[in-house]
Amino acid sequence: MSSSDDLQKYVGQNVRNVQKELENKGCEVHLVCTGRFATGFVPPKNLVAGEPESEQKKRVVISYNGDDPDEKITYISRDD
Repeated sequence: MSSSDDLQKYVGQNVRNVQKELENKGCEVHLVCTGRFATGFVPPKNLVAGEPESEQKKRVVISYNGDDPDEKITYISRDD
């Protein structure tokens, strides 16, 4: 996954399907729900000393509207 631009194809898709797909690709996914029952946060990145950044898991932040029964993604980006 080269950039946040590559992730834009997921906007409008179901959050659960995209989460599963990205996790299968080795990404660490953080969900942020908006709406009446807003939840979620993005924890700080834990850097492992001596481990090259290229070998660390890629982090992706996904926001979706919890009031939408289809749970469609409204925003997605890499957390570099």
